[in-house]
Amino acid sequence: MSRADTADPVVITGVGLVSPLGVDREHSWEGVSSGRAAARLMPVDDGLPPVSGVHHSLPGWIGCPAVQGGNAADDRVLALGRRATREALSDARIGPGNLDPTRVGCVFGTSKGSLFAASAAWLSSSDNRPFAASWPSAVASAIGAEQGWEGPSLAPIAACATGLVAVIRAAQLLREGACDVVLAGSADDSLHPLVLASFQRLGVLARHSDPARASRPFDRGRNGFVIGAGAGALVLERRSHAAARGASWYAALGPGRYAADPSGMTTLDPTGRTLARLLSEAIPTGRRPHYLNLHGTGTRLNDPAECRAARLVGLGACRAGSLKGGLGHLLGAAGSVELGLLCLAIRDQRLPPNVNLDDVDPECDLPWIGPNAEAARVDSILKVSLGFGGHQAALWLERCRGPGDRTRTA
Repeated sequence: MSRADTADPVVITGVGLVSPLGVDREHSWEGVSSGRAAARLMPVDDGLPPVSGVHHSLPGWIGCPAVQGGNAADDRVLALGRRATREALSDARIGPGNLDPTRVGCVFGTSKGSLFAASAAWLSSSDNRPFAASWPSAVASAIGAEQGWEGPSLAPIAACATGLVAVIRAAQLLREGACDVVLAGSADDSLHPLVLASFQRLGVLARHSDPARASRPFDRGRNGFVIGAGAGALVLERRSHAAARGASWYAALGPGRYAADPSGMTTLDPTGRTLARLLSEAIPTGRRPHYLNLHGTGTRLNDPAECRAARLVGLGACRAGSLKGGLGHLLGAAGSVELGLLCLAIRDQRLPPNVNLDDVDPECDLPWIGPNAEAARVDSILKVSLGFGGHQAALWLERCRGPGDRTRTA
């Protein structure tokens, strides 16, 4: 980090989450910490067609739906984004009228526009703004309009790296001086027949006779990922700005970097070198994280490639894990939801378990967290997010001591 960032870092003052394990931040964290698995069989009455005889004999899809709540009249993706945003703003102690609206930005993405909204608009003859809710920018626009913000409004799309890319871009707006506060995050609900069928044909969806055991990153028996839905929203600001208004914070953001891997649409550079270059740029000079949070989808080729990259940059002895064994893969929302949960790991000084990692693949030989959460010193975390099409992002997260530090132990 630069001297300016060290003196007055960008901090996270609010976290809002909606996930397959909880309707809000604390319930989601409790579910992750306890090692619960959200994946379940989604029968036909969930609005999804059966896939009997395609790859397995189950009567429906395996998925991780978001815990329901809020206004059922909203589009599914928009509802998730709004709920996470309201919780994050409340957590940061930001209410109507207490910020200059011209100095507040919103960087909120998704991996795609809402396919549910697009389907509804296609079938409707009464919608005078067809497909507006299905635009990829719909959630960011709705949040900004609801709050009356007049600062930058951005809606990044980087496949499954979208959530982390949004947070990195939001931090850049603060460092550039364009904003005093930025709401960053992402929302996604891709439990739609079109997405599920497409990924089924690509051969990347997990299958197991027990749905709760289907998602198993880095395990010898892994065979793909389980799609989930959710949203993560984080309030970012300079520490000096937070302190001036009496706010507290979870952690500070260090280097955040993007890169591209041209190896293939769904696969990483198998040597790990492309990802290793990105990781090396996101690690502050002379530092090593206390915890390495990998993307960990559970695909056969990409999990070992991530581990090779970690070893190439000297992180082979770093405690490691992925949250997707319990949460499933939230696609565009994965990076923001997982980052929000990592803020709570720093707050509580507790490392979340690796769910369903029962038999570690020898090619993935890192010192994994076990099936139970571990009390540990967690002052720094390196977070990795990857997306189909070669999108890659990595972000350094660390404890920020001071009067506003929310960490619960010394």
